[in-house]
Amino acid sequence: MNKNKKTILTLELIGIDGFSCPTYQDQFGHLWKDLNLGQSKTPDLYSVTGNEPDGEPIAPIRYEHVFKPKPYQNDKYEFEYMLLGRMRSDCEYYLGYGNRSNSRLYGNDPKQHIDRMKELWKVFPADKKPEWLTWEQLLNYERAMCNH
Repeated sequence: MNKNKKTILTLELIGIDGFSCPTYQDQFGHLWKDLNLGQSKTPDLYSVTGNEPDGEPIAPIRYEHVFKPKPYQNDKYEFEYMLLGRMRSDCEYYLGYGNRSNSRLYGNDPKQHIDRMKELWKVFPADKKPEWLTWEQLLNYERAMCNH
């Protein structure tokens, strides 16, 4: 690197690697991975072998740095979004190609499945409700799956 100790790196998020590490690129094209996986306000940045997106972290950052715009942080509700999304897909399968087979549903039961989805949906604060699944849509799944 043609940088001295006084160089301030400007880091921009370029994506999340296959191991869930937020990956940043500085103004010189060098990659840095956050080994905290976006779990903290202060990323734990390491350079990458071969400067490859899938490279292994090798050495901690030693340069002063700033983020453009700000460091990536996982959403507090990431797991709940993923689970609810999966459960929604299970509803679609159940009502379609799954031929109403309970084997893909939570508790192997449509009522338990929908009840769990309602619990998950209620966990989200008003400003974090999933746009891809409204309460009304959830009730539609309930009617289609439990009242046949």
